[in-house]
Amino acid sequence: MIWPIAPMKATAGRLPTGPSWVFEPKWDGHRALVRVTTDGVGGRVVDAVSSTGQPRMQRWPWLAEVVDVIDADAGVVVLDGEAIAAGDDGKHTFQSLGRADRNHMFVAFDILQLDGRDLTALPWSERRRLLETVVSPSGRVLITPVTNDGDALMTATKATGFEGIIAKRIDSIYLPGKRTTNWIKVKHRFEQEFVIGGYLQGDGARSTSFGSLLLGVYDGGVLRFAGAVGTGFTDAALVQIRGLLQQRNSIACPFEPVPKMVRGTARWVTPDLVAQVTFAEWTEDGHLRHPVYLGLRDDKFASDVVRER
Repeated sequence: MIWPIAPMKATAGRLPTGPSWVFEPKWDGHRALVRVTTDGVGGRVVDAVSSTGQPRMQRWPWLAEVVDVIDADAGVVVLDGEAIAAGDDGKHTFQSLGRADRNHMFVAFDILQLDGRDLTALPWSERRRLLETVVSPSGRVLITPVTNDGDALMTATKATGFEGIIAKRIDSIYLPGKRTTNWIKVKHRFEQEFVIGGYLQGDGARSTSFGSLLLGVYDGGVLRFAGAVGTGFTDAALVQIRGLLQQRNSIACPFEPVPKMVRGTARWVTPDLVAQVTFAEWTEDGHLRHPVYLGLRDDKFASDVVRER
């Protein structure tokens, strides 16, 4: 197996039914692929990357604890999962990830390699059995729960503040880097990634920063304008994003067609930043209603960002 491996992706859709499906909670964090190898002198080494292949061990050194829950005789192991962070109330949120005062965990939901053997051609049911055999959850490393009752999981995850659930066909093989309808994500609220293509100048308390970010999604290789988000920013986020925007200032509008801005002066940027945004709904003209900024994503390629619903 070539490392790093690109993760398999789910398609947004409605809750499927029938005995060929199983259901898992949808964790609100960053995708992480973790590999455990031997160091040649009897020890074991952990490596981890994001869904875009970026190194993660320096940022999340606690992932080294994965070694402690892997069967000592398992050899080379590659796990697919989610890095999450929980607040004082025990609930995990995207905004908590990376904060030093939050408890971080790795939730494994798939195993792609075991003792050097590529498992991606096996059905999900067999990979799940092997995952439960090889990993003994403890401390900061968990295995995601699964159930055959999608309706019950939808109810439970909504009550506990989860983003939604993932439905998986029990016979689905693992397709690295592919988005497939064999995995379906069903969300309680609208939330997804958007490409930042520009911003509006701020005024008042934001006169030295920006008023809102101009967002878009790709459609057939073209970046389409999806609206502006001006809420949800902490003071630290305003400073951070302003600096990143200034580094990317451009005279060319990345959106097609060029959006008509109702107020303020638009400034365009090179569209390689990705923001996570939650919102009430899509309007008929393809814009966001009541969007709220959640954070930046460095584990997503801008070119992969499309409208999910």
